Amino acid sequence: MADKYIHGHSAAVLAAHSRRTAQRDAAYLIPHIKSHFDILDIGCGPGTISADLAALVPQGRVTCVEITESALNAARSTFTSRSLGNGNFVVGDVTSRLPFEDDSFDVVHLHMVIMHLPCDATVALKEVRRVLKPGGVVGCKEMIMSTTRWFQVDKRLDMWEKAITGTILETGGSPDMGMGLKSAALEAGFEQHKVKSTASSWCFSEEEAVQFFGDSCAERFREGSQLRERTIGGGHATPEEVDDFVKACHEWKEKKGSWFGVMNGELLAWK
Repeated sequence: MADKYIHGHSAAVLAAHSRRTAQRDAAYLIPHIKSHFDILDIGCGPGTISADLAALVPQGRVTCVEITESALNAARSTFTSRSLGNGNFVVGDVTSRLPFEDDSFDVVHLHMVIMHLPCDATVALKEVRRVLKPGGVVGCKEMIMSTTRWFQVDKRLDMWEKAITGTILETGGSPDMGMGLKSAALEAGFEQHKVKSTASSWCFSEEEAVQFFGDSCAERFREGSQLRERTIGGGHATPEEVDDFVKACHEWKEKKGSWFGVMNGELLAWK
């Protein structure tokens, strides 16, 4: 499982993920959190969302889960930098069996995780349901990759969707998982009247955000990067197409009126 995450954990990837906040990226979940809750954050990455959630549960705890011990280091650093003492850090794999007893958590949170898993989403959500307390809620947000749009229009930028989609499919994941969350939750045993499915979007349009996103996308495909190697090795793009994409990203971020958007599916499901 450790090598299934197509982006890897490079500095560029961690920098992008560190911009995530619970207030923006888990806004659909926050109204259902109480100060004493125990929260499980699966695929926590650098832990910025996890730390935001920890601040909301001063009488509770947030348990951060990643697939390797090294991947947890960034989350530990985030909690330390914010002087948060209510975090746990555990290696685990939601595609097999998490190292927790049944009915352990009030909330389980997953952000852009299930789309990368090399298994049916139902498998992961069944395991999530197992560790949820009765009455507990899972909050999950996943991308709908086929809704990706760039402006200014530049055909060289189309490689982004082509490469991400191809590499996710190659590893057994689901690039449009956001659309299938409700169906997967029902198949995992959540009852129809206890499932809520919504949508939101990511949009980069402010000058600073456009600059950051252009640089971040280009950096992920730099020479020697994991995503570049997987894209070329999997036949999803030629080296020349990847180089053209990197050049186009740098040009796109400097153009007036540049814009990027993509839809995300959201799930709330109560046990």
